[in-house]
Amino acid sequence: MLLVHLEHPSPRARYIARHLFARLLGWPVTFVATREEFRSATGPKLLHAAAAEDGAFHLPDSGWLRSTGLNVQRPSPHRTGEPLSLFPTAVGEDVLAAMFFLIGGVEEWAITARDRYGRIPADALFLVRGGLEGTPWVDRWALGLAEGLRARYPSLPAPARRYRHVLTVDVDNALKYQGRPLHRAIGASVKEAVRGRFSAARERWRVRTGAQRDPYASLPHVLERVHGRVDRAIAFFLMRGGGVYDHGADMRHPAVRDLVRATARHAEAGVHPSFSSSEDPALIAAEREALAGIVDRSVGCSRQHFLRWRMPDTFRALADQGIHEEHSLGFSDRVGFRCGTCSPFPWYDLERDEETALMCWPFAAMDSALGDHAGLDAAVAAQAMARLSDEVRAVQGTFVSVWHDRFLSGHGPFAGWPEAMMEVVRHARA
Repeated sequence: MLLVHLEHPSPRARYIARHLFARLLGWPVTFVATREEFRSATGPKLLHAAAAEDGAFHLPDSGWLRSTGLNVQRPSPHRTGEPLSLFPTAVGEDVLAAMFFLIGGVEEWAITARDRYGRIPADALFLVRGGLEGTPWVDRWALGLAEGLRARYPSLPAPARRYRHVLTVDVDNALKYQGRPLHRAIGASVKEAVRGRFSAARERWRVRTGAQRDPYASLPHVLERVHGRVDRAIAFFLMRGGGVYDHGADMRHPAVRDLVRATARHAEAGVHPSFSSSEDPALIAAEREALAGIVDRSVGCSRQHFLRWRMPDTFRALADQGIHEEHSLGFSDRVGFRCGTCSPFPWYDLERDEETALMCWPFAAMDSALGDHAGLDAAVAAQAMARLSDEVRAVQGTFVSVWHDRFLSGHGPFAGWPEAMMEVVRHARA
């Protein structure tokens, strides 16, 4: 049992201290309200305060966690080696403030820059600007703190952490040709003919007439191969199609519904809210209900299509509509740890200054970031993902990988990607 006294027990300080000790370290912890009670207590105890006190492990308090609302001062990082220092004081680093700054997504509330899809550009983020996104700093800080505490108090247990691999798939298409309106199929075929891609046009109509299997129909088999080799598998289904950015097949088509049900036999079913859902949160509820009706079970996991969200509207809508896991926190154009952590954490509503029940599961690597953006072939991309899984394994965290149905089809330009996924699965196995 660890006793903790926060000299200034602000909502943010209480939130991050609970996350650190209960979730990241798995330690039984009791928060002591008064300094008098804390001083008289025996056993392992930690003080978060400006000044140290005899008999207690001291974590410096920079005062930053006493900020309220959105008017929060940004840190000026000091990096003279390891570890990274964000909130230094005369007597050491304010680790609680540093952790909260990263997992609280503090700067995401203030950045106004947007890319062409309406997202915050990665290079506008503090970690990316400093070239720091490749390290799960929060988890490193937690383990370093645990090491110091256990050196002083040998009765404290080892941190209760377990490495795991959560494999996720964004099902943006469901099927390549089936479930598409006739007029779109005709239009696509005309374009292919003009470009001399006659084999693609022929394939399209062979699939539509039942003479050939849809090239994306292999997803259930791909996920069946990873059964028992990953800790979890989640498939996020895009329920809308026909838009500029939403390419999902028609969920009313029998073949598409069969594909969704077959996939859901080998993975948890999550919703992939459509491109416009960040402006119209009501879409999230409708799409979630539609998916639940197909798989005949409740849907509690979500990842935004195009990783597109609005702060705080999207996260509040997800929480209000019964979503308990959010999986959008990561990069679309690179690998790394957007929130500086590889461990799930509850979303903190900075404007309302309150912890919510919505758990954020940050991901570390996405196939399209490596293939489409970095231009890596499947084998090299697998090596990059494997290295990142090693970084997560080193801190006994949760490695979340992201794949797409088009990559896992192995069709055309995606040849080699299903085996790349299996190589990552083999390497990242717990």
